[in-house]
Amino acid sequence: MERRRALQVLAGMLRGQRYDVVVECYHLTVRGNERAVEVWVQRRVSDGGRLWFTREGGRPICEVDRPMDAVVAVKGALEGGV
Repeated sequence: MERRRALQVLAGMLRGQRYDVVVECYHLTVRGNERAVEVWVQRRVSDGGRLWFTREGGRPICEVDRPMDAVVAVKGALEGGV
């Protein structure tokens, strides 16, 4: 339930910035500028099992309580960043 709630918060923020967002069970896909970015919510063992937004393959973005940082990271990835 926590994972889905975190994804819904992030999806709402991204939609507010006019991105096309599809939420699946434990991840979302954002489309923009002919690119797509997947964001997952996973527990990070090295952070005491706290939930984090991650990219494909588990690459960490930020803690789920910092959704604006995730928005910035997603927008950067859509613009051609990492």
